Amino acid sequence: MIEEHLKNWLEDVELGLEQRVIAGLALALAKSFDESPHTSTAAELRKTILELSRQLTAQHIEFDPIEQLLTR
Repeated sequence: MIEEHLKNWLEDVELGLEQRVIAGLALALAKSFDESPHTSTAAELRKTILELSRQLTAQHIEFDPIEQLLTR
């Protein structure tokens, strides 16, 4: 169940190499959690998904050096 939800989320996301590795780890953890739901696996899965999410969010932030000059 969790693995399928994660796959659906990842289908719509463009991933770089590092992000694909993290996504692969997340999918493996999700599969493991679906087979036997241990709290330690859930914790690792949560951390891995949060890291991937942070990287994806950071990827969309545009840096505008003029904006910093104008706010001084």
